[in-house]
Amino acid sequence: MATFAEDMVEKYQALLMANAGVKNVSVDGQNLTLDDLEEKLEYWSRKVAAANGTRPRVLQINLENS
Repeated sequence: MATFAEDMVEKYQALLMANAGVKNVSVDGQNLTLDDLEEKLEYWSRKVAAANGTRPRVLQINLENS
């Protein structure tokens, strides 16, 4: 069973492939640019890598609340 993060990675990969060359896309009622989609794909890919333990340890340190 896929995790929510894995589902999101698949969703954004499919959106990017389906909308190659298009500048703006409407997703779930939101208008996004391809840059936004790429950022979201990168974010969720990092989450999946961290959960699977495939992300380098230094990159797993969360400094958001420091």
